[in-house]
This record gives sequence, structure tokens and C-alpha cells, in this order.
Amino acid sequence: MEKFLDEARKIAYEEVKKTGMPLKLHVDLATEIGKNLAKKLGADVDVVECGTLLMDCLIGQSLVENKLDEHIVMSLNKANELLDRSSLTEDKKENIRHCILEHHGVDKFYSIESEICCNADCYRFISIKGYSYALRYLRDKNFSFDDLITLLNNKAEEKRKAISLDIVKNELIPQYEIIIENIKYLKGN
Repeated sequence: MEKFLDEARKIAYEEVKKTGMPLKLHVDLATEIGKNLAKKLGADVDVVECGTLLMDCLIGQSLVENKLDEHIVMSLNKANELLDRSSLTEDKKENIRHCILEHHGVDKFYSIESEICCNADCYRFISIKGYSYALRYLRDKNFSFDDLITLLNNKAEEKRKAISLDIVKNELIPQYEIIIENIKYLKGN
């Protein structure tokens, strides 16, 4: 598994270097949160780490190609190239695939690992730390200030709906409320 994780890290961080997206700080945040949640909830830490690294591994390319809506499928296809060459069990491969496919939320998660990846992804935009990273570093990505605030508002609302784990709700809902209040003032409302 360590060899696979090294390759997943390489893919994730090469995309960051190549396109600037996702933010490296967001990749690191979601990965660390995911691993910590996996430990607390008795899930497979390695599968969660693979999922958090690969869930947005081609989001930068999807933005370059103006295909943001396809970033999950594009990331899955890239992950499948890696999975097809790996010696991981079919169960682990399928679990990693679902971590990627379900990271924006679903009605019924395939596994606790895919649910953790979805919840870890929420920290990118509705934790104070993740929101601060986005506010600081996304402004360098050719967004107007108004467009950036609209993006952050939309991501906060999207991620709020995706939270499914009580442990995450307890931690993120108070932060989400602060962020929404901050956005309201940034909009001038």
C-alpha cells in the first residue's frame, strides 16, 4: 500500500504544481483530517488517504479545459490508471473508487471510508482554516473579488449539505456559521 500511496501523492501534487489547483494547503488539510477521522472511526486509514489525495487529482485540468463538472470522472479515470497497475485487492480498489465518486456526497455511502472522504473534503471550505486558505490563495487565480466571494459562498453552502458525520457536524457547523456571517459582510449586506 505504501508504494500506491507514494504514487497517489505524486499524482495529486503534480497537478497542484502544474495547474495551481487544487490548493496544496487544501489537499493537505483534507488528507490530514481524513486520516484523523479514519483513526477515530476505525476505518481504513490508507484507503481514506488514497481517496483524499485522488478525489480532486484532476480538478486543475478540468478547470483548464472548462470541464469542472467532469472533474470527478476525470479524477476517477486518472486513479483507475494507477489502480489497474497496482497489486491492491479488488475490495480496496473499489473502495478507493467510491471515495472519489462520492466525495461530494450521496444518499447512501458505499463505505465508511467514502463517507469520511466526503466529510474531509468539507473542511476545505467550511473550516476557518480551509476558508482562510481559499480566501487568501484563490484571489491569485484571476477571480474578481465579487466572483471569489460568490464562489466561497456557493462552496460553503454545497459543503454544508454534504456533511453527514456527527463528529464533523459538531466541529464544522459553528465554523460554517461564522464563515457565512463573514461572507455576508464581505458582500456588503
